[in-house]
Amino acid sequence: MTDDRHQHFMDSNVRRPDDIPPIVPLTWLADKHAHHGDRLLNNLLPDDFPHDVDRGTAGDALTLLALGTALRRSVEQHRGVDIHQALTLGATWAEVALALDVDTERARTWLQAWADGQRSLYLLAESEGHQPMGLSASQHAAVVALTERGDGEALPPNASDPGEASA
Repeated sequence: MTDDRHQHFMDSNVRRPDDIPPIVPLTWLADKHAHHGDRLLNNLLPDDFPHDVDRGTAGDALTLLALGTALRRSVEQHRGVDIHQALTLGATWAEVALALDVDTERARTWLQAWADGQRSLYLLAESEGHQPMGLSASQHAAVVALTERGDGEALPPNASDPGEASA
């Protein structure tokens, strides 16, 4: 079943990020990106290249642009929860910032924005009578407390994290 869905995605026409279904594994995006990138690279081969190759088209270039945008959005969407996990598993702010190639204040800003968004999601779901998802008030406070730790301060490994998120 998964192979059929993967092949269907690989065969699909993507010209803008919204052409991509909401839940597609990153590996599928990368596979499709590599396929169209390879076709475009074939354009660099000489016209008399001795082997049969598929040459890239404007459609391949547009697909690469759309897939690149979708990949970037997906990574950015998960960045906050990834930062949260790194910190609660014992990484320091300095290590997180290094992994993100930013300063520690930028990394803190990203975590704060994610936490605030998750808190808003929780409040919205709760106000509409739905099962809350996101961060409760106590979970949000625990995540915000992480932003106040020093750059070299780490939680002990396997520390209990009251800010465990359901994102």
